[in-house]
Amino acid sequence: MRYLFLILFCLSSINTYAQEEWLISNIKTESDFLNPRDIIPLVNEDTKDIVLFFTNRKVVFGKLYNQNKALIGSINNIKIPKKGKVIIGAIYNNDTYTLFFSNTNKTHFSSVSINFITNKFNITEDLNIKLDKEKIVEFLVRKNKIHLLTVSKKNDVLKTLTITEKGVIQSFEYDLSKENIVNNIDQDYPLYPLLFGNPSYSTIEIINNNVPNSLEQTNAITKLYLNNNTLTITSNLFDKSTYIISLDLETNTYNFQNIINTGFNESHRGANSNSFIYNDKLLTIYSTLDHLSFSAYNLKNLTLLKTFQINKEDKIDFKNTPIIQEGGEFDNYRELEKNSKFLRKITQSKIGITAYTKNDQLIITLGASKEIAGNNFAMVNFGLVGGIAFGLLTNNLYNYSQTKSTRISCLFDDNLNHIKGHIPLNDFDKIQNFKQDNNAFNNPNLQTLFKYNSSYLLGNYDKKNGLYSLFKFDF
Repeated sequence: MRYLFLILFCLSSINTYAQEEWLISNIKTESDFLNPRDIIPLVNEDTKDIVLFFTNRKVVFGKLYNQNKALIGSINNIKIPKKGKVIIGAIYNNDTYTLFFSNTNKTHFSSVSINFITNKFNITEDLNIKLDKEKIVEFLVRKNKIHLLTVSKKNDVLKTLTITEKGVIQSFEYDLSKENIVNNIDQDYPLYPLLFGNPSYSTIEIINNNVPNSLEQTNAITKLYLNNNTLTITSNLFDKSTYIISLDLETNTYNFQNIINTGFNESHRGANSNSFIYNDKLLTIYSTLDHLSFSAYNLKNLTLLKTFQINKEDKIDFKNTPIIQEGGEFDNYRELEKNSKFLRKITQSKIGITAYTKNDQLIITLGASKEIAGNNFAMVNFGLVGGIAFGLLTNNLYNYSQTKSTRISCLFDDNLNHIKGHIPLNDFDKIQNFKQDNNAFNNPNLQTLFKYNSSYLLGNYDKKNGLYSLFKFDF
């Protein structure tokens, strides 16, 4: 059964797509001298130029290419701010590109601005950003500006700080003290621990809905979704409720909503729940050892659109795959025959939902996951701040390919009517297949993945010949 499913999966998912070695850069001299550990790509959306910053703990060197792939600028030995331990974002202004840093505790902020015309750089050791009994929730980049989202440790107040190389240029406060936040037994609960939640889970994750997401990412208790001027925060700390907070980043207005998760019962012990926002829908999952409820709501008004049920003894009539357990230490692929095993594994693990669209079909995956030991990507040496900060997708692909999961996948139309058929390969599946078939990726080094226009660019460094290559994928 396993092999039949895999053959049908591959045959039904074959799509022609263009792939080429798009850019080759000789960085052997700089690499031998500076020994870079990470790469930060940055796309100038105004000019379509691409900067590749190669970094280690102390210095950076950069290569600037125009949209015709011609090298138009190069600079070496860029010093990093003394307290710069975590890269939190990058922006550009004409010919100047600025990298922003924080210390490990995210209490001190600095930057370095690099000009490829003058071949000079300028360090700002302190951006003078003061946090008043606040904790950083996350960093984001929007409209070529860095945004810091903070939460008060004392009051139910969120704050956004907009910064450039000049420091804070705008801030807004969102006072949620009048909102009704309660736990499973209806006791009042503060906003701060609601967001930071259960330390055994991946607490906060930025979700990029323009690419496939792994269960390892979407099982986070708190998720952030950036859509134009709106930042939406969801929390599933408590099995009873899903909280949705939407912040207008242009004003200090917000919208607060919550729903009781479908299937919740106070008598349940050891239940598990989570949610996922996809386009105009809120998807929720609630699971016990005997039962699972998967529901879809209209995100705007939280009207219930449809609910699907899985019971321990009944056939699952809306799945398009077997119950798959993948990524085990000794058996990489198994199919589970019994619903009871599926319910037990996801209820006792980190439950999540993912969704993406392919061929005008909505593919929804229900399950649970944990990360597999081992890494095909060199993760950012400074600490990865969430791919959305740069349009950097390295972590997304890594989590997608390096996750142990128990799951089912389902096909729907836009009205959530179930469709029979096989799950198509998504973009990350195809990139993973390319990597597995390409010997250059047997010993990956300085790998990166990011979007350029509508294409994916996958980067890899060949130490032997000193060449850094970007492979372009069009799907």
